[in-house]
Amino acid sequence: MSNNMNLQLREAKDRMFHLHKAERKRTDLLTRVYEQERLILRLELQLESEQKDVEQLTRLSLANLFHTILRSKSEQLELERQEALAAALQLEAAKQQLRDAQQSLIQVGDDLANFQRAEDDYKRLLAAKESTILNTPSLSRELESMDDEIDDQKLLVKELQEALTVGKLVLASLTDASNSLEKAENWGKWDLWGGGGMISTHAKHSHVDDAKRFIHQANHQLLNFRDELTDLNRSFHISIDISDTLKMADYWFDGLIADWIVQGRIQNSQSQTLSSLNKIRPLVAQLQKEHSSAEATLSGLISRRIQWIEESNLDN
Repeated sequence: MSNNMNLQLREAKDRMFHLHKAERKRTDLLTRVYEQERLILRLELQLESEQKDVEQLTRLSLANLFHTILRSKSEQLELERQEALAAALQLEAAKQQLRDAQQSLIQVGDDLANFQRAEDDYKRLLAAKESTILNTPSLSRELESMDDEIDDQKLLVKELQEALTVGKLVLASLTDASNSLEKAENWGKWDLWGGGGMISTHAKHSHVDDAKRFIHQANHQLLNFRDELTDLNRSFHISIDISDTLKMADYWFDGLIADWIVQGRIQNSQSQTLSSLNKIRPLVAQLQKEHSSAEATLSGLISRRIQWIEESNLDN
């Protein structure tokens, strides 16, 4: 029974290998056919242009007279004919390559038809053997141990992904806040240089409002980020804010000193925002690296489990 099941599984796996190979080949051939069709269209236009050049030189015209003066008409005609011939040969070669690719597609289609059930057969046989293993005490414990390891790794991948997702959201919000503060700072400089007024003041505070909204969003996301990192047994604390008094100086007072105070507060908020970005970027980058590594480990564990099931001897 064991030998027969193992043989069937190996044969199904071999057919599945050929199925996937045929699928990849079909994708490559479809791309080649598309490219050859575009090449043929371009060469046909080129040949048409070359043939027109030949026809023009065979008719009496002012252009022919011009060519006769600078170069003999027969030399120019021969050159044009050679170029037309070269274009025709290129076109024929491209058409032949297209026919070859189309013929190969037909052959690949036959392979796909022959192996279309290979993957389903493999999965069915693998599941059947796994079920038999689970009912074999001497083997089931080892399989269950591998499953436990895979489940633990899946949980790690999930937690890393969740932390990474929230971390990227924090970075996006802080980046938006920093961009808004930069625009507010630029409008503030315009005020300090004496070119401002109500328009620049309104624009400046509009960008400050945007920054406050993004920072409020970032602070909320930071709480979620902290929770996700806690699940990974890590901790950090970052919090930023923009004072609500940013607007007051411009609207209640007037003059250079008030503008200077507001500008200083914008710059201070920008400094805090950039500092937070510099702290979180390497953390998110590390999470990305760990997540990729954890996914690779999980993939390896799953592959090892499948190989173990394939190679297990049920007669023991």
